[in-house]
Amino acid sequence: MSGSVTFLGEFSAKLVTNTFFNLLGRCWSFLVALLLTPYILSHLGVRDFGTWVLLSIFISSFNLLDFGLGTSFVNYISEYYTHEDYDRINRVLLSGLLFYALFGIVLVASGLLLEKPLFQLFNIARATSDVYFLVLLSCAVSNVAAMFLSVFKGIQRMDKSNAIEIKLSILNAIGTVLFLDAGWGMFGLAVNTLISACCALFLTSWTVRRMMPEISVAAHFDGKLLREMFGYGIKMQVSSLGSLICFQVPKLIVSRFLGIAAVSFYEVSSRLTLFMRAAPLVMISAFIPAISELGARNDRAKILRTYLLASKYVAMVTVAMAAFLVVEARSVITLWLGNGFESAVILVQILAIGYGINVLGGAASQTGAGVGRPEFDMRSTVLLAILTPFFGLLLVERFGAAGTAVGASLALLIATGYLLVTFHRNYVGDSVRTILEDVYLRPIAAGIFANFAVVGFHHLAPQFVVWETIRYLAPIKIAADFGIFAPVYMALLVAFRQVTAIDWNNFTSLIAFGFEFLRHPFRERVKIYR
Repeated sequence: MSGSVTFLGEFSAKLVTNTFFNLLGRCWSFLVALLLTPYILSHLGVRDFGTWVLLSIFISSFNLLDFGLGTSFVNYISEYYTHEDYDRINRVLLSGLLFYALFGIVLVASGLLLEKPLFQLFNIARATSDVYFLVLLSCAVSNVAAMFLSVFKGIQRMDKSNAIEIKLSILNAIGTVLFLDAGWGMFGLAVNTLISACCALFLTSWTVRRMMPEISVAAHFDGKLLREMFGYGIKMQVSSLGSLICFQVPKLIVSRFLGIAAVSFYEVSSRLTLFMRAAPLVMISAFIPAISELGARNDRAKILRTYLLASKYVAMVTVAMAAFLVVEARSVITLWLGNGFESAVILVQILAIGYGINVLGGAASQTGAGVGRPEFDMRSTVLLAILTPFFGLLLVERFGAAGTAVGASLALLIATGYLLVTFHRNYVGDSVRTILEDVYLRPIAAGIFANFAVVGFHHLAPQFVVWETIRYLAPIKIAADFGIFAPVYMALLVAFRQVTAIDWNNFTSLIAFGFEFLRHPFRERVKIYR
C-alpha cells in the first residue's frame, strides 16, 4: 500500500486549485473570528459572551431538523454536473427551496416553543428573548443561502464559493464592530446576523443566475429525487449530529454544572483548537465533489491513491500543528487574549490532542461520503454522540472544564479509531494497521521528539519561559520555539522516511504549479475550470 502513496503523474490541478481557494477562504474566516473574539469579549463580558455562544448552539441544534437535506446538495449537484444534467440540478434546487421555505417556519416555531425550558435549564436570562428570535430568523434565511452556495461547491468552483464567503465575512465583521461600538451588545450582534443572512441569500442566488443561466428553480417538482436526497442526507446528518455533540455539548455541560461564565473559557479554547483543526482539514475540503466525480467515472484506483496521499500529508500537517500548539498554548493564549485566561491553557492542550486525532480520520470520512457510502462516518459518529456526553458528565464534577475536555478527546479517539477500522475493512479492503504504520506513527513520533527538543531549549534558556506571560514578548518566544520545533520535526520525518524523493517531487510540482497560477491566474483558472 505504501508504494501507492504517490501522485503517479496524475496531479489533479482542479483538486489542488480548489483546495487552495478553500484554504484561502478558511484561513480568512478563522482570522476574522480570531481577531473579533477579543473585541466581542471586551464589549460583552464573559457572561454575555457565554450566553451568545449558547444561543448559537441552540440554533445549530435546530438545523438538524432538516433531516440532512443540506448535506446532500453538493454530492447530487456534483454527480449531475459531471453528466451536464441541468434539468436534474434544477429539480434539486427547487426541491430544496420548497423544503426550506416550510422548514424556516417550523424552525422559528419550534425554537420559540422550546425557548423557556432551554433558558431555564442553562440559566439564561429572559432578557435575551429578542436576541434569540432574531437569530432564529437569521438561521432560516441562511439555510437557503447555503443551498445556493452549494451549487459552486458541487461544480467544484471553490474560487467562486470562497470569494462569496469572504465578501460576506467582511460585511459581517464591519457590522459586528459598528453595532458593538454603538453599544447595542448582544442585540446588535443578532441584528447584524440577520442582515448578513439576507445579504448572503441575495448575493448567492444572484451569482448563480449570472454565472450559470442554465440553472434555475423553474423546474418540475420531483418527489422521488427529494426522497433520494433525504436517504443520502439522513446518513450525513448523523455525522452532523455527532459533530454538534462533540464540539458543542461539552459547552452545555460546562454551563449546566459550572455556570455560563465558564463557557467563555471553554469557547475560546475551542475556537483556537478548531482553527488548528481547520487548517489541515482544508487540505481535503474539496474531496467530496472530486471523489464524487471519480466515483461517477468508476475510477476506484485513483480514489484509493487520492485517499492514501491525502492521509499522509494531512497526518504530517496535523501532528505538527497539534504538537506545537500543545507546547505553545500559554504563549498563544497570552498573545491572543492577554492575561486573565490562564485557565484556558490546559483546555487548549487537551482539545488540541483530541481534535488532532479527529482530523486523522478526515480523509476516510470524506472519501466515504464522496463515493456515496457515508455510513462509515455515520456509524463512528453514533459512537461519538454516545461517548462525548457520557465521558463529559462522568468527569465534569470531579475535574471541572478540563474533565469535559478530556471526555471529548477520549470520545474522538475511540470514534476515529472505529472509523478507520471499518473504512479499511469494508472499502479499502485491507487492515488499518497498514495505514497506521505507513502514515500515522512516524509523524506522531517526530512531533513528540520535536516537543522534547523545545522543552530542552527552555531548560537551556529559561528566560523564554517568562516571556510567555508578557503579551508583547510572547511572539518572540513563539518564533524562537518554532525555530527549534520545525527543523527537528522535518529532519525526523526525513530520517523516518516519511518524506521521500517522491514527496519532494510532488512538492516541487506543486510549487511550480502555484507560481504559474500566480503569474497567470485568469488564464490558469480558465484552463482548470473549462
